[in-house]
Amino acid sequence: MDTPRRGRSSGIDRVASLGVAFGFSVGLGVATVTVPLLALASGYDAAAVGFLVATSAASQLGGRLVLPWLLAWQPDRSLIAIACALMAGGFALLLVTTALPVFVAAQLLQGSARAIFWTSSQTHAIRGEGQPVRRLVDLNAAGNVGTLIGPAVAGLLAVFGLQLAVGAAAMGALLAGLGVPLLTRLPPYDRTRSAGTLRLLRRDGVDVACWASLVGGAWWAMIGSYIPVILVGADIGPAGIGWLVTASETASVLVLLAMRSTSAGRLRPAVRLGSLGMLAALGALALIPAGILGYLVLLLLGGAASGVVTALAPALASVVAGPDEQGDVMSVTGAFRAAALLAAPAMVGALVAAIALGPALALVSVGLGVSGLAVGRRLVEPLADPR
Repeated sequence: MDTPRRGRSSGIDRVASLGVAFGFSVGLGVATVTVPLLALASGYDAAAVGFLVATSAASQLGGRLVLPWLLAWQPDRSLIAIACALMAGGFALLLVTTALPVFVAAQLLQGSARAIFWTSSQTHAIRGEGQPVRRLVDLNAAGNVGTLIGPAVAGLLAVFGLQLAVGAAAMGALLAGLGVPLLTRLPPYDRTRSAGTLRLLRRDGVDVACWASLVGGAWWAMIGSYIPVILVGADIGPAGIGWLVTASETASVLVLLAMRSTSAGRLRPAVRLGSLGMLAALGALALIPAGILGYLVLLLLGGAASGVVTALAPALASVVAGPDEQGDVMSVTGAFRAAALLAAPAMVGALVAAIALGPALALVSVGLGVSGLAVGRRLVEPLADPR
């Protein structure tokens, strides 16, 4: 009698988790376009906009670092609800005023919300019924579709006013929060049964996943910063840049879906290949002669590789972790991604002071690739059987 009930509960949880991720991501996608435009319209210069973006990234990194303790304190469902409330609250502040202290507070809330939401959603997906890889892929696919739709919604609403677009971002977060009660309530993690973050970093599989997450974060940071600068330098207009980035993200979603049935034994080579694909695409984008066709091919390659890493790097870490280590490994891989989002643009910016942008991007790509040679060299027995 219990089996059908558990099956129905699992089905509701699965649909609800995808709906929550989609709603949150639509709001996030709207904000990605709207927040910089709102800052510029409020009189802030490009340097101030960069500071505001960095504030959100720093907040996200800080959130990732404390999440192992949060996941041991509260059920992941509760943390997902808190993340939705933080995101909606940040946007609500911007509806009241765009004064600098309020803008900074809104960005701090947004960064914290992103960190809490994605890590908690991933741990929730892994603990559900069914294959962890497939559940992670589905979660990430729902999120990617939302972030694809969000910028288009922002563009449509911004015609009528940026405040309306900000309100839509807040509404996306609120609607996501309404689906949280449908998620299955799972107990917090028992961190006394975890090896701890530092020991997990030395575990074979976790180290590769963290490096891949670092590469994935760097790719995403460049998509939102210096790659558009290269495209503008090649005389490609805003509409063309938008379509190129959309094509790259579409390739990512399609590859995500293709990875749903990846077996545990194929995770490591797939993650390594995806990481190297992103680095190759990034380095080539920096150095090839200007041309929209070449840029399109490389952005499709990088986007597809990004889809592999986004889906499979957390899964690789998960299969070598024990049941009560899942919160730690999802937090630590997310922390590496968040660190890259913050540090990669800063590294390129520092290099650009001495050399041209193209060689600077190529150097960062090579550096990340070389760092990958140091991971996956040690074998530490996993505490959990691969699923």
